[in-house]
Amino acid sequence: MFIATDATELIGKPPMLQLNRVFPDSPARILAKFEAANPTSIKDRGMLSIIRKAMAEGRVRDGTEVVEATSGNSGIAIASLAAIMGFRARLYMSEACSVERQKLMCAYGATVVLTPAAEHTKGARDRALAYCAANPETTFFANQHSNPDNGLSHCKTTGPEIWEQTGGDIGAVVIGLGTCGTFEGLSRYFKNADPSIRIVGVEPSASPVFSGGLQGQHKINGIGPGMITENFRRGADRLDEILLVEDDVAFEWSRLVTRREGVIVGPTSGATIWGAGELARRPEFSGKTIVCFIYDTGERYLSVPELFSLDGVEQAD
Repeated sequence: MFIATDATELIGKPPMLQLNRVFPDSPARILAKFEAANPTSIKDRGMLSIIRKAMAEGRVRDGTEVVEATSGNSGIAIASLAAIMGFRARLYMSEACSVERQKLMCAYGATVVLTPAAEHTKGARDRALAYCAANPETTFFANQHSNPDNGLSHCKTTGPEIWEQTGGDIGAVVIGLGTCGTFEGLSRYFKNADPSIRIVGVEPSASPVFSGGLQGQHKINGIGPGMITENFRRGADRLDEILLVEDDVAFEWSRLVTRREGVIVGPTSGATIWGAGELARRPEFSGKTIVCFIYDTGERYLSVPELFSLDGVEQAD
């Protein structure tokens, strides 16, 4: 029997979930990597990789303040790791991000700095960098949007896990484009393993920056950071296609998966599951396996307007 000595040993190796109920008649097999089974989310992988490397190099010690700009999940992962590993966490995020995410970071003991929604992720990142520049002796900037250790974690762990779980029988992998650490690492792994595997990104139609469009406001926390990241640049030549998803479609698929599969998921998961379904309709994917992701639990999005409702609540007489 495996007994973890701390929560970092629980990171990785989550199961795959075949989405039979949302795709009952699909000619393709659609599998979701259930990253919600990690202690906090898929972001546990990249943040642990970044912080372990920094600790080995002496850049993070007891009492060091690890600083990051986040839309939520990376910040939650860092806050959780801070509680385990003895450093402090200072996290910058847009005020538009859900209150559940803010509370989760605070619950682990982190400091959360809310930035104006109009500044997007770039504004939060600029403010985080300015804080680190003013406090160079006591801070470490995790730099998840550029740090190669983010993508490396997925190349070393997530990719091989998926390969083993599918027996290498994969037609396409659908990935939400946010920091692009997951995309950068998985595209490297799968294109090396089998160049015929299609790597497909998903980003908000309202802010199609990775597709060459303009930054805009959208409601899909976790993807669409409003800037081209260094992680994306490193993997751009391995990207076969980008699908643009509307806010209400991502929300609709979050609700659909929750109601039919019995696992509550957020809008980024809804977006990539929608993307997998779009590919499955194409004749070239008939009989093939399409991999997508359930990145985290939808419980951290319950306060997001228009996502989930209280329609089932009745008042007793």
